[in-house]
Amino acid sequence: MHPLLFKIGSFPVPTYGAFAVLALICIILVIRRYARIEGRDPSQTTDAIVLTVAVAFLGARAMEVAINGRTIFSNPDWPRILLSTTGVFYGALLTAIPFGIWYFRRVGLPMLQGLDILGLVAATADGVGRWGCFFSGCCWGTPTDLPWAVTFPPIARRIHAGLPDVPLHPTQIYLSLNSLAILGLLMLAYRRKRFHGQILCLYVLLYAVTRFLLEQVRGDAERGFLFGGLLSTSQFLAIVTAALAVLAWVALDRRHRRAHEPDWSPTAALAPSRGRR
Repeated sequence: MHPLLFKIGSFPVPTYGAFAVLALICIILVIRRYARIEGRDPSQTTDAIVLTVAVAFLGARAMEVAINGRTIFSNPDWPRILLSTTGVFYGALLTAIPFGIWYFRRVGLPMLQGLDILGLVAATADGVGRWGCFFSGCCWGTPTDLPWAVTFPPIARRIHAGLPDVPLHPTQIYLSLNSLAILGLLMLAYRRKRFHGQILCLYVLLYAVTRFLLEQVRGDAERGFLFGGLLSTSQFLAIVTAALAVLAWVALDRRHRRAHEPDWSPTAALAPSRGRR
């Protein structure tokens, strides 16, 4: 693992930054493809959603500081810590959705269509970006003797206080594979989408359930706990967001049925693939 990719003079370039750039490229490709499927202008849709992702990144950092600010800023290397982590993913998600609701309306992008694409974008960003966490050493797992356990090098332990010098679950890779699997399911679900907003609801529900379970093998106490350690902060947020996703699905489905609207169907860009084997 290499938390720092290289230096430009005395300025360190974290490895997660390279994966952030790769994630951005993948995000743009996903947005442009599904903008066409939704019958929207790819350039306008890309601009709106990429800005939303940028705001979400700030939300991720803000939640990280809110949860663990005292520990971060008490470390003399706190600038390096902030440069070597990507923040709290739930902070990004909970920032992106309300900002998207407001901003998509402002620029004339149909809100629910934009949010459906945003669900795909969130899965893509987490699936690619978690490898940056892996190379940084943050978001580590609990000790294990499984064959694929990883032991992080001294540089990672200097950056992340509390990172053990023992074989650990590679939870960063678990989270990446989980999000990529969710992305695949969302792409399949998109072909059978009935109403706008359905894909975002499905993403939030799938992510919440799987994240709750994966928290069982997370070992970094800095992510925060509630109720006397009964739940991690992410597990609590998983329960809340899963409930909200179910309620939103029911409400949108009911509205769709009451309006007697025809079920949404993909444009010609996707429709021919239904008959392929």
